[in-house]
Amino acid sequence: MPSSGSLLASVPLFAGLTAAEHDAIAAHGSVHEVPAGTLLIREGDRADAMFALLEGTARVSRAEQGGTDVAIATLAAGDCFGEMGLLDGEQRSATIVAATACRYFTMQHDAFWALIAPSPALLRKLLAELSAKMRDTSRRLARAELEARVRAAEADLRRQRTITQAVTGLAHEMNTPLGICVSMASAVQGWLAKAPAPTAAELREPVELIADNLARVVELTQTFHALAADHHAEAMTSTDLRAAVEEGCWLFTAQRPEQALSVTVAGEPSPWRGHRAALHRVLAELLANAAAHAYPPGGGPVELALEPDRLDGRPAYRLTVRDRGAGVAAGDLPRLTDPFFTTARGRGHKGLGLTIAYNAATGPLAGSFTVESGPDGGTTVTLVIPQRPSTSAPAPE
Repeated sequence: MPSSGSLLASVPLFAGLTAAEHDAIAAHGSVHEVPAGTLLIREGDRADAMFALLEGTARVSRAEQGGTDVAIATLAAGDCFGEMGLLDGEQRSATIVAATACRYFTMQHDAFWALIAPSPALLRKLLAELSAKMRDTSRRLARAELEARVRAAEADLRRQRTITQAVTGLAHEMNTPLGICVSMASAVQGWLAKAPAPTAAELREPVELIADNLARVVELTQTFHALAADHHAEAMTSTDLRAAVEEGCWLFTAQRPEQALSVTVAGEPSPWRGHRAALHRVLAELLANAAAHAYPPGGGPVELALEPDRLDGRPAYRLTVRDRGAGVAAGDLPRLTDPFFTTARGRGHKGLGLTIAYNAATGPLAGSFTVESGPDGGTTVTLVIPQRPSTSAPAPE
């Protein structure tokens, strides 16, 4: 078995040191082997040691408000954590648990100072490596924050443009039913002014036309409200994302049993903090879109899959919603989220469903929204949403 000193040569923090310095560091620390599930450091405890992962993987998490444990990173062999504990002794900023069986090297705060006190050269090398790691972490955080702000600004600009287009389209769409209502009401007034009075049979058709078109106006108004809704009015909660997705799918199938969709959800339980109502709104629109366009007039399968991902450098989840239906023509893909764009206006569709889904996904859910498809190849909508609200948090120690 390799010596502890030679094992440290594979750790980037110690890569610039000599074999003798590796042996000196190893002599002031110890190597441990632990099974999966072992707690290595706990958030909030005093930092009094550093760790270098030699084999295996470890899960990094932080506690959210309400006590929800949110995964923020995965560590692999060669990664170090807790280094700042050698210098400042402050509280740990995250909890780290062995995800698999692990082998790691650890050195206590007092042993570190006993090691470097007689060796200024070694101190300079270690501090240089620590500084380089901190600079790299700062650069990554700054780059991720910039990317997040650019993406958010672009999404916000598109949402505003979408709402502006929707206002224009809404006025156009409402003009016809309101015109019919005005015309029929005028006709009824004319009939009532004449003698003899019209019969119930004569009044039935114009009254039905008025009622149907007023219902159409109400539906348009409600749809526009969903399109332009202020997500800040909705409560943000900590929950399990898979459970929230399953709940959203169940609500849709319970409310729309006639759609006959066969919906399945795959993925592990996933702690999440976000706008549950917005997620349900996205799912309802995506499932309705699949029922209307992928499988008209009958139902079919819709498969949802939840997996870990990253968005703007931060932990996120990727939720894919896939149907096996007719697919979308390549020329229509860029316009799918445009207000009032639909290929089924003759069947009574307004073309606002995917616009609502896009606005909710990129607005209150603070994520990304993409659609991929091909003729006769089914359609896949992919949402990538952060595990929790964006914060400029430092790397875990």
